[in-house]
Amino acid sequence: MQDQFDSWYSGMEFSENADVRSRRWASIQSIANNPTATRLEVLTRLAFRTKLQGLAAEAGQVRTQLAEGGPALEDEEVALLAAVALALILDERDTTAAKAAALVTGSACAGLRGLQQPMDLVGMALNAQAYLSETARRRPPLEQQKLVNPQLDVAANLNALADGNIATVRAALEALTGATTKVLSAMAARQRSFETAVQGYVRVQDEELDILWWLQGGQCVRFGLPFAEVQPEFRPIVFAVELAALTKVLPGPTAFSSLLVRVGVDDTVQLTIPAAVQGLPQEWLARVLPEDRTGRVSMTTTPILEAVRRRQEADGADTWASVWSTVTGIDQTKPLSALQLCEALYRELLQVTLG
Repeated sequence: MQDQFDSWYSGMEFSENADVRSRRWASIQSIANNPTATRLEVLTRLAFRTKLQGLAAEAGQVRTQLAEGGPALEDEEVALLAAVALALILDERDTTAAKAAALVTGSACAGLRGLQQPMDLVGMALNAQAYLSETARRRPPLEQQKLVNPQLDVAANLNALADGNIATVRAALEALTGATTKVLSAMAARQRSFETAVQGYVRVQDEELDILWWLQGGQCVRFGLPFAEVQPEFRPIVFAVELAALTKVLPGPTAFSSLLVRVGVDDTVQLTIPAAVQGLPQEWLARVLPEDRTGRVSMTTTPILEAVRRRQEADGADTWASVWSTVTGIDQTKPLSALQLCEALYRELLQVTLG
């Protein structure tokens, strides 16, 4: 990805100094190496140029690390470097990439929040989610792997034991111990890897079975209503909550959009986020966002849940919408289709439960 970075960096008309560009790339690689959840959140906010409320200290550390060994960074350069770091993380297609993808797609909010970067970061996140959804559902390979075959000069060691020399006996025992340790370590690592793969596959199988029974039953478990009795304007939120509760592995099933259509989420119905949230019965809000998860809500990466949280704080009154629009930067008058809204909320719910 370094060649792409050079192109993105030059295209933004930052420094043409090759040494500076090289140092920036090294800093990006360092930032992208095993990032924490907080760091992923900061990188996402920087890339989308949203407010850093509550994360100023971590953002300062990121900024310092990105500037290490080079000239001071301007805000636009920080935004680009953060976006490149996220692109690098997404390219790994691992569990960290799944978390980063959830943050990026959540921040985009089905296109309601724009992203001005030279790369299609949202497209990268969606591609990573599609890949991870598909590969997480593959059965682990059952083929027997090649056994470890350590090299040990048995004859020489037996001769050393026969000689009775303490030094040679000790060396022989150390060689035997080292070879045994190497074999046992390799076997243990292989066993752990296989167990992890099987456990992940079993979780996915349980998830698919639970979703199948949910579809067959035609009943909203958390809301106590048959699918057909859920009003069309409530369906995006209700079915997102129901499906997210059944999902056990990020980033969710590959065909979750088809599942939502099957249960009655209408792609032709248009709703704004404030209208959908405000229209929901007050007593249902806690089922959408339980109190123990409000601390994981972010005005950048989970804007729909932020709307739910603000309505909860307003005790159901409709005074929260304009403030929500201001802090999130999302136009409260722009509608989404019911399916888009449902998909976006589903992704947000997975963030706060599995991310």
